[in-house]
Amino acid sequence: MAEGREATDAVAERPVELAYRHTVDELAAAIRTRAKTTRAGLVRRRLRIFTLVVTAVGFLLSTLGDGLGDTPWQLYLALAFVAFMTAVPRLQARQLHRLSERQGDFRVVVDETGIRLTTAHSSGTLDWHLYPRYVETPELFVLLSADKSAVGVVVLPKRGMSSPEDAGRLRAILDRHLARADADRTPSRGQAVRRGAGVVGLLLLGLVLFFFAYAAVQKAADPDAFPGLQHNNAPVSAIALMLGMPAVVGAWWAVRRMKVMRIVTAVLAAAVLLVGGAALYRIGPMLHCWGSDRITQGPDGDYACYDF
Repeated sequence: MAEGREATDAVAERPVELAYRHTVDELAAAIRTRAKTTRAGLVRRRLRIFTLVVTAVGFLLSTLGDGLGDTPWQLYLALAFVAFMTAVPRLQARQLHRLSERQGDFRVVVDETGIRLTTAHSSGTLDWHLYPRYVETPELFVLLSADKSAVGVVVLPKRGMSSPEDAGRLRAILDRHLARADADRTPSRGQAVRRGAGVVGLLLLGLVLFFFAYAAVQKAADPDAFPGLQHNNAPVSAIALMLGMPAVVGAWWAVRRMKVMRIVTAVLAAAVLLVGGAALYRIGPMLHCWGSDRITQGPDGDYACYDF
């Protein structure tokens, strides 16, 4: 039995070898993975989402005017900013790829002492203390340097391994010497309570917006109780629906890594979305009158649009 354990340990401690050339997609994925583990990356993501939501609302409100010609130029600038921020990882990956291509093929050996890299023009050894954290994705192992911005990154593609079993052995070596960067994001009890309160707030916000969207077109949807021409509130209701959706999605996103809260949030979000679906079912037939001042429902259930 002792000989069997020694043989197993020998296999486990055998170095893992990789051979590959980096691709733009892999480098872009590594850059996005790094951004998820840093505070600066979190700030950039929140800024991008906030700008996108504000821009979307601005475009919707601008359509209540005479047309797209009334859309402020600042909205187009904000949209260009969001597009640029989204493309930044890809642009950075292209620059890194050009540098990587000059090195040719990479040959990497990972063992208990560290990482040895060899290319056509260089070679070197990386000690474990230089990259104390790592993140695993379905395609990559991404090692991160100790600084807050994780400036240093080592990308080890799983496709560069000779067999699928090598991924498990490499993971075991990394776990013995490094910490998982995504494990550091597990919330404490206080953070979980605050996050739960935020989730409840987002779900309530979505529910209020959906109810408002439903009620805003009540008169137009019930010609028996409210005969005659009615104000066309369908655009306002549509905007409320579009604002409510990010609130519900954001609630689930906030707890996607927390199993119990994720399940509870999904159930509550489904109930809130039912209200949103009912509002959309009511508002949908009115949307062809988007730019009209007044609206009325005919005997056949279709809506007629009037401008004054």
